[in-house]
Amino acid sequence: LSSWCVHKGPTHGPLRLLRLFTWVSFRPGFDTAQFMRDVVLPQARVAYVPGATFFPLNEEHHHARVNFSAQSESKLVSGMTAWGELLKQRY
Repeated sequence: LSSWCVHKGPTHGPLRLLRLFTWVSFRPGFDTAQFMRDVVLPQARVAYVPGATFFPLNEEHHHARVNFSAQSESKLVSGMTAWGELLKQRY
């Protein structure tokens, strides 16, 4: 997936270990809200914040913010694995 998806999180300070939020950017044209609504929520039960919310003037739909603070490590691993598999199947 790294050929069409990048992720960013804190790189300095104490938050670099926590990774509370991670920003994921896909190729332009990919709609993270539609993908979550139609595929990820019903099939993997994984939710994230679609990135268009963070671009009020010129919405960019190919970004997402992922939060890692509310689940156990095992649920995070299984959820991210399921999300990745769904992305591979469709793109």
